Amino acid sequence: MMYPNGGGYANAGLSSMEMAAVEWLDGFYSLEHLLCARMWVMKLCPEAPLEVRFAALVHDSERHFPGGPSSTPSNGFDDPDYLFAHSTRSADFVEEWLRNRSPALDNGFIQRVRRLVLRHEIGGGWDADFVQAADSLSFLETLDWLTVDWVRSGRYTIEQAREKLDFTVERIRPSVAIAAALPLYERAVRTLESAHDTTIDLQKRREIASSRRLLLGLPLGPEESKAPIR
Repeated sequence: MMYPNGGGYANAGLSSMEMAAVEWLDGFYSLEHLLCARMWVMKLCPEAPLEVRFAALVHDSERHFPGGPSSTPSNGFDDPDYLFAHSTRSADFVEEWLRNRSPALDNGFIQRVRRLVLRHEIGGGWDADFVQAADSLSFLETLDWLTVDWVRSGRYTIEQAREKLDFTVERIRPSVAIAAALPLYERAVRTLESAHDTTIDLQKRREIASSRRLLLGLPLGPEESKAPIR
């Protein structure tokens, strides 16, 4: 993947509320993942209403703030205690942000977004199933470098990190999403299996994945590099 400052999501058509949420989460290492999840919702379900797109955009927001459950759980990636703690904390952060930013925002919209964020790991209903599928597809497409980082840092072995990739695919329900996931899964597995030999610059990759300006093609600050990443 190459990101000169054209910004991979420069033409994403974000609403003003979505742009504000991206600014809220600027600096989050999974910001690219969130933008990609929103993109996948729109690809899989073009008629998806705003609450589905927005939930996909903010579903992992709690990880941007200290104090939550580890993103590398010790009891398996399908551990319900971990999944529920992560999803509930994200839903709480998102609801608070929405209410503080827009006190007049429709309560029904906020509750629909909250439900989808709560269910983004487990699905349930067509809308939550598509948010879950978009999350999975986006992980495979944009966070393959993170599995390499897990292995390089000693958090997981290659075999343990592959369990995340397997879980990510196995939980997908919509058939159209399963078909889209398979080539992304195969590529992510190849990247993971070369974790000890890859030339990926993990520091630069994390910088890009967390930068609102780089992802949206906005003018760069003096501290941000314009060099592409491969």
